[in-house]
Amino acid sequence: MSTNTINSEKLTALYCRLSREDAENGESNSIVNQREILNKYATTHGFTNIKYFIDDGVSGTLFSRPGLNAMLDEVRAGNVATVIIKDQSRIGRDVLEVGLLKRTFDENNVRFIAANDGLDTNNGFDIMSIFRDVFNEWFVADTSKKLRAVFKTKAQSGKHHRAVAPYGYKPSKEDKFTWEIDEEAADVIREIFQMCIDGMGTKTIANILRERNLDRPEVHAKKRDGKPLPVYKTPHNYWCSANISRILVNREYVGIAVLSKITIKSYKDKTRIYKPEDEWIMHENAHPAIVDRETFDIVQRIRDGRRRMTKLGDKGVLNGRLFCEDCGRKLHIKRRAARAIAEYTYYICQGSRSYSEGSKDCTPHSIRQENIEQLVLADIQRVFALARDYEHKFVELVSKQSQQVIDKTLRKAKAEYSKAKNRFEQLDNIITQIYEDKVNGQLSPERFAKMLDGYEREQTQLKPQMSQLKALIDEESSHTVNVDKFLRLVKSHTEIETLTEEIVSEFVEKIIVGETVLVNKRKFEKWADEKRQEIRIIYNYIGTIPNDGSETLTIKANNKSAYKN
Repeated sequence: MSTNTINSEKLTALYCRLSREDAENGESNSIVNQREILNKYATTHGFTNIKYFIDDGVSGTLFSRPGLNAMLDEVRAGNVATVIIKDQSRIGRDVLEVGLLKRTFDENNVRFIAANDGLDTNNGFDIMSIFRDVFNEWFVADTSKKLRAVFKTKAQSGKHHRAVAPYGYKPSKEDKFTWEIDEEAADVIREIFQMCIDGMGTKTIANILRERNLDRPEVHAKKRDGKPLPVYKTPHNYWCSANISRILVNREYVGIAVLSKITIKSYKDKTRIYKPEDEWIMHENAHPAIVDRETFDIVQRIRDGRRRMTKLGDKGVLNGRLFCEDCGRKLHIKRRAARAIAEYTYYICQGSRSYSEGSKDCTPHSIRQENIEQLVLADIQRVFALARDYEHKFVELVSKQSQQVIDKTLRKAKAEYSKAKNRFEQLDNIITQIYEDKVNGQLSPERFAKMLDGYEREQTQLKPQMSQLKALIDEESSHTVNVDKFLRLVKSHTEIETLTEEIVSEFVEKIIVGETVLVNKRKFEKWADEKRQEIRIIYNYIGTIPNDGSETLTIKANNKSAYKN
């Protein structure tokens, strides 16, 4: 049997590919047009046993495509005599990958033809095909670069570059990149935020929405827009904790456009990468807000200080808001049985040995849950009454106290910055001097290199320190307290009788806990007549409010057995 007869029994593979980018360039690369060109070429040149392999809407930088994979399976099985494409860009736009494909064709004795490029491997090596492959890859790289520039420009101008709006919003009919409030869903969003403020967890909120048979976000959007619903594996009302968590942390609900959060590795690798938050582009008032900023901030504080269950099931309403005065770590809640008395719950510094055997760099700063909660409630009531009954005096007090704290912080930061800057400039002069000493022969190259390395290392350490101090100075210089916001919180309540998570979230930013001081401790004994501990409460929007001229509060207790070590 002749070679021509054998080849006539094998397939003539006609391969077509169209990407979304190619489709936007017009009809010339359409699948229909490619089929017509390839069919005409095959008929004119006498190719038979034709079979089409098609990839529609697939980028040329991807080489795992259904149509291409199917064709390669036939090639490796020895079933293909000839592969014909419209032009070289259809097989792919990556020099290396296209080269490997050509080698696969060669190893399996497959004739490769690019009709419009005049490439036919039966005519021998064509050096121009290499240049065409390079240009095809350059085209993708250049297009990717231009698209990135377009998206960045849109982001910097505050324009959304995706038409899919989050739950609670919908694209405007006039401009799909402009968001309008979807009132039905927006009511659910507001309710979710309020349920979180009321102390409900994400799982509880999700269960409530499921019980009310509310469509989850993607189902709601398709029904609203009149689009057909796909077959989902879960019920339409299946809300989960992840849905609620994403909603509660989404800044877009306060009217902020959060753009440029995601990128890809390269035009060759489409893996999505989430950028660090400091690289995001954000614009205020980019679209109507669904929740106000105060509500959003309260929810973030609740989530940052989310209470955790102890092993015995207790919760602490202040858990997550207590911080050690010395090491800055959070105090965690624990429970144990005391000698000769009932069990009790207390907070303890995470960095202390008493909390964990692996932590030994701090002291306990331990405080009973009931004591700290009573003290915080009493001080909130004090500040609440002062703000409600003596508003003018309260505003003066807060403003004066805030300015004193700001001035103190600024003085310290400026002094440290000046010291660091002077040392940095001094090191510059020293480095210049040792260069001169080296040139004059007063320093050996080895000694010079060792000294230079030490001075440059010190400068390298000073640079971030100076940047941080400068940022702190700029921040404190522009810092202002927002007494109005705090007063609005006060006016939203009639009285505060109990300490709840909602009250703590609304009023308290954090609580600084000092170490205990034993008063009148007797020699050779482990207990004292009295135990004092300084607590500083920092309120949202206004900072610390002095109590009787003091910046701190003091706990005093006389129950000796309760404080045995």
